[in-house]
Amino acid sequence: MVENADNGGGSKSTSRDFPPRPEILVEIRRMVESIATRTTLEREAVEDLLTAVDEAAANAIRHGTPASGSDTIIRIICSYTPDSLEVRVRDFGTGFTVPDQLVMPIPEAMGGRGLPLMIALADAVSIQSTPEGTTVTLHKHHPSALAA
Repeated sequence: MVENADNGGGSKSTSRDFPPRPEILVEIRRMVESIATRTTLEREAVEDLLTAVDEAAANAIRHGTPASGSDTIIRIICSYTPDSLEVRVRDFGTGFTVPDQLVMPIPEAMGGRGLPLMIALADAVSIQSTPEGTTVTLHKHHPSALAA
């Protein structure tokens, strides 16, 4: 794990690379949860963010992993202040076309819920996808930070 003391503006960050295997989802969750304890986020907000991160990481494992090579990792980068937490989930796959609108699929559908769930659970979501990979950025803020 790589920790940076300050990214400017009082923000601190931590990053770690993980192998793209489903069993690492629990490790990613522990990492994000540990960092969330350094913020003033309420437990419910942390749980929402953990679920969103879990969806992003699961998508990176499923869709964003090249068949082989040195880029066969998922990178998790957490940047935090006392009032907020930003988690970036980065893969090195071939990317995808980000849809203009996301809707929850019908209950019988096999998949397609990850991006709509992330949007519902995080305060802000951004997705950057290129042929060199995809980065999903999830933000959660303490309510007092949003009011300021």
